[in-house]
Amino acid sequence: MARKIDEDKIQHIKEATMQTIVENGIESTTIAMIAKNANVSGGYLYRIYEGKQDLINNLYYDKVNSLYKELEFLLALNQTSIEPLIKSFVQNRVVYYLNEPIASKFFYQLLHNENFTITTELKDKSMLLMESIKDIGVKSGEISNSLSLYQLHYHIFVYPVDYINFKRKNIFDGQETTNEDVIYLTKNILNFFKNIK
Repeated sequence: MARKIDEDKIQHIKEATMQTIVENGIESTTIAMIAKNANVSGGYLYRIYEGKQDLINNLYYDKVNSLYKELEFLLALNQTSIEPLIKSFVQNRVVYYLNEPIASKFFYQLLHNENFTITTELKDKSMLLMESIKDIGVKSGEISNSLSLYQLHYHIFVYPVDYINFKRKNIFDGQETTNEDVIYLTKNILNFFKNIK
């Protein structure tokens, strides 16, 4: 039973970390602020994590790893065309934003902070995934052979998140993210993949 309580506490700490960072920014957030929002002592946090960077790295690893697992699953379902894979992945980003806005905003902040990088393990996993997607796309005529793995990775992982968060910032009077955005993003990504020279 004690193990369950600890796991719940750790989950609560992760949620408090995301909330605190979304509200205050990465640089301004301190372990003391996270501990206060998680209703635990700073000492308890230091027993689990080496510091703020370690805690955030852990969250970043969990998120990126879950995205790669999702992509692996979609890849297993779509071996002859990348269009359904891209559409499903983009749709899942929209659903994730609508259902988990704090976690989505947190991930967006980490994507644009140079202090956070993925591990070698995740880099290798990303490379294999991008190569598999490119192979299917080139064979199906949906991806130009000139497309780099870097460009493929950016347009699958970063572009939809950036677009969704651009709309969230209410620059154009509170634009809602809808299924029309899924269609728009999917079409743009596929056009880019096919027509790059």
